[in-house]
Amino acid sequence: MRDRLARRRSRWWILALVAWAAWGADWRTPPPGEGPEAVPVRRLDGAPYVGVNDLARLLDATKFWRADVRKLVLRSGPHSIVLTADNPFAIVDNTTIWLGAPVRSLGGELQVPAALVDTLPADSTLARLIFDPRGDRVLVLPASGGVGSPRLTVAAQVTRLTFPADHPEAAVVAARARAHFRVRMGGLFLGVLPESLPSGSLLRSIRTIPAAGGSAFECAIDPAAVGYRMTQDPASRRVTLEWSRAEGDLDEFAPEGPAGARPMRVIVLDPGHGGADLGVTAGRAVEKKLALSLALLLRPELERRLHARVVLTRADDRTVSADARAEVANRSRADLVLSLHFDGYVDARARGATALCPPATLGAEQAGARNHGRFAADDAGPGRVAMLRWRDVAFRHAVESRALAEAVLSTIELKGQGPTRLRERLPYGLLGVNAPGILLECATLTAPSDRERVLQEEGLRQLAVSIAEGVAAYRRNE
Repeated sequence: MRDRLARRRSRWWILALVAWAAWGADWRTPPPGEGPEAVPVRRLDGAPYVGVNDLARLLDATKFWRADVRKLVLRSGPHSIVLTADNPFAIVDNTTIWLGAPVRSLGGELQVPAALVDTLPADSTLARLIFDPRGDRVLVLPASGGVGSPRLTVAAQVTRLTFPADHPEAAVVAARARAHFRVRMGGLFLGVLPESLPSGSLLRSIRTIPAAGGSAFECAIDPAAVGYRMTQDPASRRVTLEWSRAEGDLDEFAPEGPAGARPMRVIVLDPGHGGADLGVTAGRAVEKKLALSLALLLRPELERRLHARVVLTRADDRTVSADARAEVANRSRADLVLSLHFDGYVDARARGATALCPPATLGAEQAGARNHGRFAADDAGPGRVAMLRWRDVAFRHAVESRALAEAVLSTIELKGQGPTRLRERLPYGLLGVNAPGILLECATLTAPSDRERVLQEEGLRQLAVSIAEGVAAYRRNE
């Protein structure tokens, strides 16, 4: 009796473990809606086919089968597709389409050549399907459309990379450093990148990188390139990236410091405003509260990723002067300072994040200082020392600050928390700060979408994760 009871208990535990494992597998399955809806294709005699049941589901179509003539009609809204077993033709609405291979019957289900999906009407009443040969799948193209295989052309002075894209106006340069030049595009990438690059190309390499929505690419650009240009052509549905060896009407690359990882022992987080200074207020959103909440979320993220000591200029709701904030950073011997703020505009359509940093476009500390009038004319003589006012000491770190801004904004852009902007001017929050740093307007509180996102705990946490990833990329110098 005791043995039978033990065996029953053993069987019960095995069943429980099996059930728990099955539940765990379901729990780990990505929820519906992550990524485009897609179905696999199968190869029959080397040709790609999609099952008609999967096709009907993607098109949200009703099936009508006529067994006497082995014909199936799919109806979706005003559209109809007529398929006949063993027939290489289909009738889409009133147009006869050559499929390149016959419709097949397998296991009681019609198998349709995947070529059909490229012939379907481009109509808002019908899901837009596309065959992805790389993934051997048919998928529903998202509203953002698609991005196709780029074409590379190399001339004596200019290298051009042209992408076909459904929404070229959504393309944005997310990072402008030559070593890590990043572009984000609206639309799903369905093409193939060039495997080899011709000699003389200013494009040294290109790869896809993760992005929240759309697609993104990282390029390495030859140091011989003096600038770049991006052209968006909605009429022709293409985006062209151009890198040139010759001076001209070009955008500048971001200044780059020495190669190799940067030291990161102390990071100072400066939550803006506080006390009687509320900052921007919009609805339930108050800038001083959000800045502090973000800093408290960001601190453990930075500590975990970078193993650095993180110091806050304020850990509660109090007034802190600009001089006191700079003193905290300087006494801590900060390797990095992040002044955290949230933006506000009269125009509610304005949204996204902005980073402000000391100007670094001239590339040299002295040139930048002279440009801002901090050297007297007679200071350049032999034996003389040019003096920099203490409030402008952040100009010493202009190149590193610009690199930090590029890294953080790039991550925010790729995470879908943009659009992002970079402004080169010494912000009030960095006056007297003797360390690389940026003032980051993390989101725009007057924009309803931004405001609702950061008022949610998860939205603010995801913002902290993005900033931490950007700082980690800055430390790796990539």
